[in-house]
Amino acid sequence: MVHADVARTVDPTQGGSIDEDTTPAPLVSRPVSERVMVELAPADILPAVNTNVIFLNSCRPNGCVVRVGSANSINDTWPISSTRTLTPFHLGETQWQQVMSCMRDVFGPFGVQITDVDPGTANHFEIMIAGSPTDLGMSSGTGGVSPFNCQAEFISNSLVFDFSKVWGSDIEEICSTAAQEIAHSFRLDHVTDPSDPLTYFPFNGRRRFVDAQVQCGSDCVGGQGPFGQTCSGTNQQNHSCTCTGSQTQNSVQVIRNLFGAGTPTPPSVKILNPKTGDNVAPGFPVSADVTDDQMVTKAELRVDGQLVLSLATPPYAFNAPATLGNGTHTVEVTGYDTYGATAKATVQVIIGDPCTKPADCPLDTDTCIGGRCVPGPGVQGGLGTSCTAPDQCASGLCAGDASGQYCVEVCALGEGQCPDGFGCAEDGAGGGICFPGYDDGTGGCSSGGSGGAIGMGLGFAAILVLRRRKRS
Repeated sequence: MVHADVARTVDPTQGGSIDEDTTPAPLVSRPVSERVMVELAPADILPAVNTNVIFLNSCRPNGCVVRVGSANSINDTWPISSTRTLTPFHLGETQWQQVMSCMRDVFGPFGVQITDVDPGTANHFEIMIAGSPTDLGMSSGTGGVSPFNCQAEFISNSLVFDFSKVWGSDIEEICSTAAQEIAHSFRLDHVTDPSDPLTYFPFNGRRRFVDAQVQCGSDCVGGQGPFGQTCSGTNQQNHSCTCTGSQTQNSVQVIRNLFGAGTPTPPSVKILNPKTGDNVAPGFPVSADVTDDQMVTKAELRVDGQLVLSLATPPYAFNAPATLGNGTHTVEVTGYDTYGATAKATVQVIIGDPCTKPADCPLDTDTCIGGRCVPGPGVQGGLGTSCTAPDQCASGLCAGDASGQYCVEVCALGEGQCPDGFGCAEDGAGGGICFPGYDDGTGGCSSGGSGGAIGMGLGFAAILVLRRRKRS
């Protein structure tokens, strides 16, 4: 048996802000998101989610044939009166990729896979982002539709619709509607927070699931919610959540409980100026390029481990402290993305006269490379120390071949800048690194060097450099 939502008629051309007076709001400002209450067979009520794949189907090039049946992504069936064809996504490939990027951003905190490659008969959730509601015999004011049921934590192999033509060229609305519809298949209700995809209220910007207890509602008509709840609040848009009976829900917690936490890609950070080995004056400028596949929230400059400045928006241009004294200084820029993932880049610069030998350095454990004093082989994280990750090295560079991985420092090829026991090897990107046991032909790799450098012999495999930033 199939039960339809309470009928709502909305003019999709009417927008505007939320009505804040005490008069009950008879209409919502977005085209409606329908939920069809479906009965679940016992076999469909599973103890744990059976897939983490969400398939975005643009129905290109020829449309999607939707047949009569349950809301099933594998069979492409839906409770409609007859077989129909949903017309294709009406915008171009550039806009489709923008939708894909937005959905990956919105679902970044969760352990799901957003794909536009059809999983076929494998278990998956599916969002058809295409066509118009009239293609399936639905009201022209319907922006999207999803099955809904409170019996199970999710609807297995759910098929939902996001009617892209309703939204025109508005990528954010196409994206947030897709997120809303699939979230209904996870028992989530509409909410009154305009920044959450599960709202009917207008919002300027990208909607993301809110990690807080948020009031259910925003979809009331005539004082009632879609499933008969009594509405309240200053604009008569608050109601109890359909499945739980409570007033609030935390959509992030619900989705995370199903799929676990995601693993966002960290930003890419590159210090453009200065370069390692540059001779600079106190207060020198620092510029960096910080990018992310979703959004950068801030970039921080540290000099010698001390925070100097944090910038929320580009350009990421800083100035080092004017109080820095002579010697070698480590400049570090850290980028943060919207999910808290971080990446770092470092360079070492010189104020004053460059060193010419280790004895010129302030610490007995330092060595001199290219005019700058850096931690030597006898210091944890110093040159030649064993490492497995860039953050274990003072330089932010960990390099290795088949024999092992070591902390390395930048050097100029062919100039004999590396200390005894090391040679300047090509790093694969046109630069050089002081690598233990490498003979660069300048006499830098001699036995018995200071600090007990690690000898690796000659003729080893190609060197892999791990840098303290995302590789492109």
